[in-house]
Amino acid sequence: MVTASQLLRASRLASGISQGELAARAHTSQPEVSSIERGRRVPTVDTLERLLRQTGHRLVSVPGVGADSSETGDRIASALQSGSADSALRAFLDYSDNLARHSGTSRFALAIAEPRPTGSAAWDAALAALVDYWFAKSRLPKPEWTQEASRVLSHAQSPQLSSYDVAPNLDDVPPEFLRRNVLIERSTLASI
Repeated sequence: MVTASQLLRASRLASGISQGELAARAHTSQPEVSSIERGRRVPTVDTLERLLRQTGHRLVSVPGVGADSSETGDRIASALQSGSADSALRAFLDYSDNLARHSGTSRFALAIAEPRPTGSAAWDAALAALVDYWFAKSRLPKPEWTQEASRVLSHAQSPQLSSYDVAPNLDDVPPEFLRRNVLIERSTLASI
């Protein structure tokens, strides 16, 4: 689930304004905006809506649809920190299943928030490729974060799925993954 701090920061950055500028627009202080963005203060819904409107965004409620991109990135990062490649893969596949199960607004809601870096460039690129893959299937506009150069690997590789990885069949790697040099086969994206 995306937190108020993540939502506000992402909205402000997407709008290209500073914390000070947002504070001036919303008739509050820069330290107040900073406190919310750092998660030190949880704003009321009214306060969050007021701040978001000043970034050109709105707070919208959609039915709960499962783990989103931000939560998935956090799960992968946590798994990698504890040395569990299997748990990182499970989080990735759970997210793929969520994207597959939903369409339209619900699918978009699962991917709108940019996930924090996982600690692995390969997993960061894989998350962007996964969103691109499922969004291409329903012809949805892709979130901007998926198009960032930092989410493209310099050379073709696979995230460390396990120590028993075999070389992927390049004919089975979707183009959304190949463009980012992420070698994950289409068959891996199938629910297990």
